[in-house]
Amino acid sequence: MKTLNELIEAYTNHLQQGEIQIAYKGILEFLGKLRAEFIKKHPHYDTSSIYQGYMDMSYFSLNTKLLKDKGLKIAIVYLHEKGDFEVWLSARNRDTAKSYASILNSNISGDVNLFHDINNPDAIIECILTPEPDFEDQVSLIDTIDQGVEKFITTISESLSIQNQI
Repeated sequence: MKTLNELIEAYTNHLQQGEIQIAYKGILEFLGKLRAEFIKKHPHYDTSSIYQGYMDMSYFSLNTKLLKDKGLKIAIVYLHEKGDFEVWLSARNRDTAKSYASILNSNISGDVNLFHDINNPDAIIECILTPEPDFEDQVSLIDTIDQGVEKFITTISESLSIQNQI
């Protein structure tokens, strides 16, 4: 195992090449464009600021009245290490997450490929929006993410509505 000094030296060497900063800035600028498109196209959502993260994940969240009333929210997440975009259903706290996890896992249906990574305590349910985003075609990438998020929100909302009727 390398020492902290060795790790920081390697980090500094990578930064001196300049590519990491350009890529990171490009990711955050894209998230800004994506967020602006969601605000413009979906004014009925409450849209948060962008959380830049620690080069692990960067995201912004969306909320609907139904989700907010239940202590839930949607996060559009870029996972830096995986290099993909995902959409997550998250909760305001761990207790709320636990109570909805069992309800949703038994009631969700539809054609959305949902999963839960047990190593991800920040999400109740997750969905990969695009495993290999093409940042060169940002218009198509925004459209793909928007369609996936809308499908995800519809699926979650329908499942919550069914649960309320039981």
